[in-house]
Amino acid sequence: MACEVTVSPSDPAGVKISPDTVEVAPGKTATLQATVSPTTAPQEVTWATLDPNIASLSSSDKLTTIVTGLKAGKTQITASSTTKVASATVVVQGIVLKDSAITLFEGENYTLGYEIFGNQLGRNVEWTSSETNVVAVSNGYLMPKKEGESTITAKVVGSTYTATCKVTVKRNTAQVISRSVEAGQPLEFSQVESAISTQCQNVLGRSLSYVSGLTVSTRQGTLYYRYQNEGDTGFGVGTGERYYLSPSLGQMGLSDVTFAPKDDFSGTAVINYTGYADGSTFFQGTIEVQVGEWKEIYYSTKGNQPVQFVADDFNRLCKVYKGRDLDSVVFSQPDNQAGGLYYQYISAQQPGTKVDSAKQYRRNGTPSLSNVYFVPGGNYQGEVIVPYTAYDVNGSSFRGRVKIKINAADLQGDLNYSISQGGKLTFSDTDFNNLSRQVTGYSLDYVRFTLPASSVGTLYYNYTSGGSYASRVTAGSSYYRTSSPYLRRVTFVANSSYWGTATVEFTAWDINGNRFTGKVEIAVGKIGRGSVRYSAYSNGKVTFDDKDFNSVCKEITGGTLSYVRFELPSSSEGTLYYNYTSSGSYDSKVSSSKNYYRSSSPYLDRVTFVPKSGFIGTVSIPYTAWNTAGVKMEGTVEIGVETGSSQVNYQVTSGGGVIFNDADFNQISQYMTGRNLNYVRFTTLPSSSSGTLYYQSSSSSSNKASSSTNYYFTQSPYLEKVRFEANKNFSGTVTIPFTGWSTGGDKFEGQVRILVASPASPTVISYTTSGGTVSFRSDDFVRACRDRGLGSLVSVTFDSPSSDGGRLYYRYEGLGSSSSQVTENTVYYPSSSPSISEVTFVARSGFQGTTRLTYLGKDSLGNVYQGQIRITVPGSSGSRYFTDMDGYAWAVGAVDSLFQDGIVTGVGNGTYRPAGQITRGDFMLMLYRAFPLPAVEGDGFYDVPQDSYYGRAIRVAQGVGIATGYPDGGFHPKDPITRQDAMVLLKRTMQAVGWSLGSGDQSLLDGFRDGAQVSAYARDAMATMVYYGIITGTPEGMLNPRSNMTRAEMAVVLERALTL
Repeated sequence: MACEVTVSPSDPAGVKISPDTVEVAPGKTATLQATVSPTTAPQEVTWATLDPNIASLSSSDKLTTIVTGLKAGKTQITASSTTKVASATVVVQGIVLKDSAITLFEGENYTLGYEIFGNQLGRNVEWTSSETNVVAVSNGYLMPKKEGESTITAKVVGSTYTATCKVTVKRNTAQVISRSVEAGQPLEFSQVESAISTQCQNVLGRSLSYVSGLTVSTRQGTLYYRYQNEGDTGFGVGTGERYYLSPSLGQMGLSDVTFAPKDDFSGTAVINYTGYADGSTFFQGTIEVQVGEWKEIYYSTKGNQPVQFVADDFNRLCKVYKGRDLDSVVFSQPDNQAGGLYYQYISAQQPGTKVDSAKQYRRNGTPSLSNVYFVPGGNYQGEVIVPYTAYDVNGSSFRGRVKIKINAADLQGDLNYSISQGGKLTFSDTDFNNLSRQVTGYSLDYVRFTLPASSVGTLYYNYTSGGSYASRVTAGSSYYRTSSPYLRRVTFVANSSYWGTATVEFTAWDINGNRFTGKVEIAVGKIGRGSVRYSAYSNGKVTFDDKDFNSVCKEITGGTLSYVRFELPSSSEGTLYYNYTSSGSYDSKVSSSKNYYRSSSPYLDRVTFVPKSGFIGTVSIPYTAWNTAGVKMEGTVEIGVETGSSQVNYQVTSGGGVIFNDADFNQISQYMTGRNLNYVRFTTLPSSSSGTLYYQSSSSSSNKASSSTNYYFTQSPYLEKVRFEANKNFSGTVTIPFTGWSTGGDKFEGQVRILVASPASPTVISYTTSGGTVSFRSDDFVRACRDRGLGSLVSVTFDSPSSDGGRLYYRYEGLGSSSSQVTENTVYYPSSSPSISEVTFVARSGFQGTTRLTYLGKDSLGNVYQGQIRITVPGSSGSRYFTDMDGYAWAVGAVDSLFQDGIVTGVGNGTYRPAGQITRGDFMLMLYRAFPLPAVEGDGFYDVPQDSYYGRAIRVAQGVGIATGYPDGGFHPKDPITRQDAMVLLKRTMQAVGWSLGSGDQSLLDGFRDGAQVSAYARDAMATMVYYGIITGTPEGMLNPRSNMTRAEMAVVLERALTL
């Protein structure tokens, strides 16, 4: 029997998901249903989610699945039959930030992008920062402020949906560099360039290439390039110009920059700069220059009228700056043409005598300061400066100058400025005030102006850079220095077609009502000029930076750059291209008739100069620029073209290390191929006898660099993590060949040359003290360690100094304090406790000369080295505090030292009375001040009043057993104290505060001619003090035990005991 079977092909199964779009909240679910058609097809699908981080699937059966929202976003859910696939969109409500973690530098602003999903779409977002002092945020715009970390939270307003981004802020602000100069003295950058270079290394971890953006307030001074003196100031420094640490041909050197303080400025001048390790890696820095004050006294006169100096004027300044009365003044004669100083001047027929520049003119005494006159010379008009040096009653000095304004019959004064054509000048109330003080001797109150012709310019009040203003200045209005309407808000705006000298006449009144007239003369330049400088390797290229041109434009015209037009260089020098990428690849050659814009196309920052092959020298490209207000200026782009090098050079000391700078290799790649570096391979590694290459700065063998590994500029393994560590026993030159490849695949070769020098010894740390104490400074020890050229300082231990010179104390608070003595086994640290800066050397009483201390330092590389501290204690011939110590050189140091620590105070009027006898009460007071006695008081003595100045000292001494008094029950505080009684009280006091002195060897007294005269009760104490050198006797071999002690002898004895 036969059976016939017919098989017909079935229709492909179709799939549909319902609903095709679903929206859920995080943690919530939704159900999706699949339909398969036709019904004859298998009723089964396979479910999948394209992004399981956004939505997950569960409890899926043949045609149904449950979707759970996990985090904000959008994804697709698919249902697959045997032949078809259907998809549905799942939206999980919430907000997502484009970045979850970013790292920014200080000042590197950034906008966080975000996306809102679901029914929250279109709502506003609220932004917060967990650390607003680290990063501030406004509408997603991040403003990094200082180093640290902060979490930025974005919240959808009216919901609980949030998203976060962790922001790490790195410091690109250098530590402030501080320098000081005397009033009127310039600061050469040769004194700060090494400090700037160090800051670059500290902040960026790279070597300094150049500095740009140099600015300083014109009220504080001016920055010059190649400044020689006031008569030859060189050239002004431009903010857009580059000043190189190691300048090449056509480049300007950083060491040739000089800051010249303004003549009338004193205080802290702030110089801002931007340091570059390469064209894009930079840091911000500040140099603070403390400019000393001219201690100025102002006088004014008319014609040939003499000026009598007023002693109280000098004394007032002395009290302000020294805190003490004036003693005397030494003058320098002014320019002969201006006039001269005379003593006891009466008239031209009786001029007295010329002031002697070697003589002191005294406030009280002869020759008298009040009899010094300035007599104008001939028909001289203007300002005369008389330099002087003043001394206070303690001999401390300060410099100053007398400014004398010699006027014609009518008082007047002028101010001078310069601006570019169409520029503006906002008046300085400080300049007007200084002029007022020069002319009348008093500060300015207010000014009234005579208006200039409109063809010259206009005076405005509250003028802004956008051209708006509050009002025009009116001729009858007064503009004040310290109240509204303010003088400092008056602005002169030159007519755009005017050039020449604009004169604005004014009448001014000082605070005492004195009136004077003057002119503001403004030189309006026809067209300002400014230079932009670059450098390039031969066969390389340089692309212009619109910021450089904008900086020059702002400086010259006062406005923002709009566009630039170039004159083309000679083809024998090179060519200007637009959008140049490599040889033969560019959009067009630059046209001399085309404008290149700062903020629109064609862009100025896409202009590139390519030197002609083989050309070496300086190329000058003239240009004309216009600012946004239409003000025109001219300038020159100067490009130094030089030969390049394929060698990278480093220097290190034996045992030290150096991390390779990827920018050095990239520079060679650009020079050799015209493109950025891709990677480098070190073809031959150095011998281990000279040193080793490591990766990631580790010295474990597993991280040694390999000759077969590529080290990349922009990806791991990074070239900037390759480190060479020199063998500590090697010195000489190490050469490491390498092969590099550019991003364009071009291959080049070069070598790293490392000079390994023997480590230097630490520099000797030197101190000089005239006060008997020296507080150590951690920075001195850090610097001495760094000068070795190896690791940074970790810690030091001190060897005990010779007791002949003095001792070291920790946290020393003065003679007699409970400061602990430094021991050899205590470790001190530069920036933690116990700190090096809290160690003090205290010279032994009477010590003069130089003592040397040694210490052991430990650096960050584990090296231990020996260093030396040299301390000089010069002899004291005169007291710094008392005027009656002449003839007591042997006691001056002790008296001054005790005065500094508040133990002795003198007897008034700057005197000490060294020959005076010290009373028993006063001596007990000295002991009480000098030693930390327990606060235990006795009942007192009948002859010691409770409220007397020495009463508490004597009661405490009685309470601890020092003062026992006389048999009559009294202490006799007003009687002079004998030398032997003083030794008895001193020994008891030292024992009361913990000194272990033992019993005195009384045979020592036999060595003195009058040793037998020491009373029995005092022999032990006298012998003890002789043994310790606290009392030494007279040159004649006498102890004079029963003689009364003088105040000078007391000071010497007490200081010897305190510094024992």
